Amino acid sequence: MAGKGNLVGISFRKQMPRDIRRVSFKDKHCHFISHARTGDIFYAKGEDISCPLARFYLGLEDSNLEKLAGILVNWNDAINKKVALLYLKSAKCIGKGEKYIIYFPCPEKNLKPDVLIKICTPSEIMIMVQKFSYLTGMRINASISGIGAACGECTAYPLVTRRENVSLGCYGSRPGISLKEGELFLAFPSNSKMIGII
Repeated sequence: MAGKGNLVGISFRKQMPRDIRRVSFKDKHCHFISHARTGDIFYAKGEDISCPLARFYLGLEDSNLEKLAGILVNWNDAINKKVALLYLKSAKCIGKGEKYIIYFPCPEKNLKPDVLIKICTPSEIMIMVQKFSYLTGMRINASISGIGAACGECTAYPLVTRRENVSLGCYGSRPGISLKEGELFLAFPSNSKMIGII
């Protein structure tokens, strides 16, 4: 399986974490995942996350959907505002409220993730998904759009649905997390049977 640096944990807290430093700059959620992938451990508050789509998915603010739809059109992620609104209204988003988001490489003995993101090849994902189905009799019904991959498909979706997901990445997260050609995401909540497979 993919080696060190390919499993990242994300934990959501209502209170400020102790003994963990706060990130010292604003950036995208996917970029913070990339820092954790290289071994950094830190937390971010809502105002530290700069991407409006990530802020929407992670429940960091009351997003103006009309404005966000316009942003998606400008990013060339929707042909028009009507289509962008359809995409946004079908999204699985974390409930709104103040939160502290901890990013860390896994395993980390003193931190328990709420969601895990594994970076691996299609062949590696196939092996893990087949084993998951072998053990549970369940399928993974992936939610894929090529938009908002790290924030929506790999963080919010597993947390809200309590289900596993496979993501191809997006134009932000693939370079933002330094995915190689042929690498994909497998994301799952901490109570998933996938924990014993990876």
